[in-house]
Amino acid sequence: MFFPKFGYASADKTGFLMSKLSIMKITAGWMVLVAFVWILNACQKDKSRQGDVKPVTGSITFSFDHAVFNEPLVFGRQYTNDLGEAYTVNRFKYYIHGIKLINSRNEPVGLSEDYFLVDHENAASRNIRLTAPVDSYTSIAFILGVDSAKNVSGAQTGALDPVHGMFWTWASGYVMAKLEGHSPVSPLSGQAFTLHVGGFKSPYITFRQIGLPLPENLVVVKDTSITVKINADINTWFSRIHPVSISKNPACHSPGQLANDIADNYEGMFSVTDVF
Repeated sequence: MFFPKFGYASADKTGFLMSKLSIMKITAGWMVLVAFVWILNACQKDKSRQGDVKPVTGSITFSFDHAVFNEPLVFGRQYTNDLGEAYTVNRFKYYIHGIKLINSRNEPVGLSEDYFLVDHENAASRNIRLTAPVDSYTSIAFILGVDSAKNVSGAQTGALDPVHGMFWTWASGYVMAKLEGHSPVSPLSGQAFTLHVGGFKSPYITFRQIGLPLPENLVVVKDTSITVKINADINTWFSRIHPVSISKNPACHSPGQLANDIADNYEGMFSVTDVF
């Protein structure tokens, strides 16, 4: 007797279709996975390429001028401070570091964490050349002196090498700024005065954060050079906030209240005089 096999044929066909569909699903899954891996790898390569791209920058030279009131500082020339005391200068130097620019969005942009010893006797030291990202800036900030970390880090090199005569002892640390000269009112031998300002331990911490507004926005453009002239008025050492008389205080050679008072005074000695 003949029995049609329609049911069996239909079942075989259904199984075949289901098997084919499963294979297609697996294949599609692998294709999605391969595409995902390819995209992820491409993104990582793109990020790597972006990391290799150097920021667009321009050059800035910070040029430090030294004066007494509006007169240029000349070693051996006589000046008179606000206390009426005549004096001459034969040594003037100080440390700065942590130089930053503040952009028009009030964001600080660090330019260098290096230490620079600005020495009036060394003209080259008074010009610090750095690079800055292309942007518009409204002010400058830096630290005058040597921070606590460097004071307790042992023997240093470069600008912080003790050979520069700006170091006391491992206990007292670095001299942040130094002013020496002569005055007829000084009771010291040879009528000398020596103001060596230092101290990094509370309550006698003498490094100071300096912030200077620019007379106009500083616009850094790619591959261009800009000079920022910064004036330091030595006369502030004697009287800006605290009166520091040469006749009464001809020497400062250790941390203490006198060093703090002088640091408070010279914190305001800087001003930006020109940008070009």
